Formats: sequence, C-alpha cells, structure tokens
Amino acid sequence: MKYSQFNSIIPYGGQFALYNTYENKVIFLAPELKEILDKAITENINFLQHIHSDFYNYLLKNKFLITDKTDELEKIKKLSHKIDNRDKLYELTINPTVNCNFHCWYCYETHENSQMNNDTINRINELITQINRNDKLKEFSIAFFGGEPLLYFEKVVVPIVEKTVVLTKKYNKKLSVGFTTNASLITDKFINYFNAQGIKPHFQITLDGYRAYHDKIRYVSKSKGSYFTIINNIKKLVENKMFVRVRINYTEDNIEDTYKIAEDLNIIDNKYSKDYLLIDYHRVWQNDKIDDVNIIVDKNVEMIKEQGFNVKSSSYNCENVRGSCYADKRNSAVINYNGDVFKCTARDFKTENRSGYLNENGEIVWENDSLEHRMQVKFHNKPCFTCRILPICNGGCTQQSLENFGQRDYCIFGFDKREIDKVIKARVDFILEHNVEK
Repeated sequence: MKYSQFNSIIPYGGQFALYNTYENKVIFLAPELKEILDKAITENINFLQHIHSDFYNYLLKNKFLITDKTDELEKIKKLSHKIDNRDKLYELTINPTVNCNFHCWYCYETHENSQMNNDTINRINELITQINRNDKLKEFSIAFFGGEPLLYFEKVVVPIVEKTVVLTKKYNKKLSVGFTTNASLITDKFINYFNAQGIKPHFQITLDGYRAYHDKIRYVSKSKGSYFTIINNIKKLVENKMFVRVRINYTEDNIEDTYKIAEDLNIIDNKYSKDYLLIDYHRVWQNDKIDDVNIIVDKNVEMIKEQGFNVKSSSYNCENVRGSCYADKRNSAVINYNGDVFKCTARDFKTENRSGYLNENGEIVWENDSLEHRMQVKFHNKPCFTCRILPICNGGCTQQSLENFGQRDYCIFGFDKREIDKVIKARVDFILEHNVEK
C-alpha cells in the first residue's frame, strides 16, 4: 500500500485534519496519532499496520491509503475528461452588446458602440434549433452576458428567449435562463415578462463593496449612485422566487465593511431569501495577490451568516475538476453581439481573440482547431502532476491552461504551501458546516 498523493494534514482546532482531495473525506487526528502517522509516512507506511492496526485499517477503508498499482494521475485525467465531455447539457452564453451603462475600473471590455443585429439573432436561433434537436441532450441553458445585457432586452433578448422556449418545449428539453447584470435596469415589466412565460431566471448581480465605495465605482451621475437601486431590484427578484447570486467584488480597499450589505438586504422577506439568495465573495482578479485579506473576508462572512443569510467566499473554494468551468466543457459557447464565438467570458471580446464564428447557417466554425486544443490543454503543467490538490485545482480552468501553455511551469497559488493549506482548510470548513460525510 502507499500513502495517497492527495492527502494533506493541517492544524485544525487543536487537532490535525487529514483530508483527501480526491475522496473529499476528512478525519481529525489527536497530536499523538498525527505523530505516529508522520513517522510511518517518513519510514514506511506499511509499518503502521503493526504499530496501530485499527488506524491503518481505517485509512485503508477510507482510501487515504491505496494500492501501489494505483495511478492517481490517470484517475484524475479520466474523471476530468468524462466531466468535460458530458453531452446531456449545453450551456450557451450570449452577449446582446458589450456596451454598459457603468464604467467599472476593472472591466476588461472596451464598451464599443454595439448592438446585436437581426441577422445575428437569426443565426443564434438556428444554432439553438440545431442544439436542441440532439437526442442526447436533456437540458439547455441560455445565459445573457455583456456588457450590460438589459440595455437591449426587448430588441435582442426577447426574440431569442421566445424562440428558445418554443424549441425546448418542442424537443422536450429542460430550460434554464440566466443573466449576469448590474441590475440597475431591472423593472417590474422585465419581471412580469418572465412570470408570464412561466420562467424563473437566475441572476448574478455584482456589488463593489458597501454603499459608499460601490457608488464611487458604479453611478448614474456624479451625484447619484446605484447601490440602493440595485438592492431594491434584488428584493423584487428574490420575492418573485428568482434566484440571485449577489457577487461582492472585493479588493483590500473595499472589503472591510461589506458585512453591512446584509443589513440592507434585510428588507427581503426571510421566507424568500433563505431559498433564493446567495451572497458570494469574489476577489477582483486584477487585484489578485498573496496576502491575508482572506482573514477579513472570513470575518465578514461570519457576520453575514449571523444575520441568517446564505453566504460563501470563493477565494479558496476550488472545484476545477468535478465542478469545472462552463468554458472547460465541450458543450458550451459564447456568442458575441457580432457573431464572434468565444469559450470564456472572463476575457475581452476582441475579434482577434475569438475562437471561431457563427456562419450563415447558424453553425459554429471553430477556427485553428481551437475547440480541440482547449479540450486537450489540461494536464500539461508538470508541477500539477505531483500536487496534493490536483483533484480540486488542476491548475485552474482551461483559460489559465491556455494562457500558460508552452510557457514556464506555473501554480495559481504561487507554489505557496500556506496558500494551498488555505484551500484545504476551506474544504474542511465546508464539510463541517454542511455535515458532509467525513
């Protein structure tokens, strides 16, 4: 037998947590048991069978110990390939425009003068028809991004949604509709439209810190911010049973008092917020660096939990294999307002960076073998092969893999053991909080 590569031991609450990233299991060790295990790992793990047979057998049963013949890297490759090539769901993202009514400092879009025309709408509707004809498909997801997608809701979004509703009913597919929006343009008319369609869209709505900081970044005019408009629109959506993920975009400059956002969200009736609202902390990626801001994030998260809200921080919550990004999936595409095709929404939409285009027949033409290159780009970063968090990190998403392909070895956590331990701690915290079998 051998000690799994995917085991980690971290201090945890006066004990030690032994966690395996492939099995997603944790056990807690008293200091003396951890000392015995350390010695066995150093000398010969099989000696543990003679020193503490019950402990050895428990580790064996729960796969902290595995057979010498087990190829752990190959297990992850097969799992990743299976998940990223599933054919029962198609995720289509559409940019009606890359214009926006705000100008956030970290936005990577050019906000050129843009609006999807009728020809591109027709091509998209033909693409949706082709996708939904596939007998293997069970679910079709359509999401609207941008720019601000609600700028051209009636002219662009409505014709695509209405065609999609007809097609998914005709071909008996489950439909989900989503929006990534700043929520400043949501109206009663918008909500009533979806209620009449019998559709409950899901939303990702961003806030840039608490009120004062947010209004310095996102404002209608120099004298009028958008914070309370957005809070009130979140309330309307949630109380109409439309799920909202409130994404708090933070840096070290705006993180401190973000727990106060929950105080303003208390205007929402709890019988709705507990099922239809999630507060989710994300660091602005242009500000990403190794520091201890996560301590302040954790403090804010705990204060928000005390107010009865569902909340999480995505800073150290990796799930890049079993929960890989939409862009990692073969069955996904992003269609820009002009018919350019991309896979990832987290980079700019310049034509020179596109992965393909939508032709006149509504077919995606992947240029330069871009789709297959993306689907094969994982597992080329050698440091990942021997890393203990490979089953949950895998070197990040395919976009990160592409941008580092053929370059020097990399680690999204900077090869920093302390940062990797924070990832392990976040997983153990989650298991304990959600009573996951351990």
